[in-house]
Amino acid sequence: MTLAALAPFASSPTTIRNVGHIRHQESNRITATLTELRRMGIRCEETDDGMTIYPGTPKPALVETYDDHRMAMAFSLIGLRAEGIRIANPPCVSKTFENYFNLFETL
Repeated sequence: MTLAALAPFASSPTTIRNVGHIRHQESNRITATLTELRRMGIRCEETDDGMTIYPGTPKPALVETYDDHRMAMAFSLIGLRAEGIRIANPPCVSKTFENYFNLFETL
């Protein structure tokens, strides 16, 4: 998910393979990741076992986390390079990293 969140900033398409198992985690992480990238105006495609993300400039968006701590943490990185990225339900990170956003703000 972190690689997918950084992929829009690459100079060529990024294909992530062999991650079909992440469909069965706290959320369907493939579908959730691509839904949120599309919400930001990023072109991406879903495959049976992964995804392809094309370079682009993320537009301001409220990122849904699906109550998935990794969605919140991965997509927060986009906000380092793109304006107007907000994370819905940031407290969901408490599952694994309760003070993630406090530390993130210090970067």
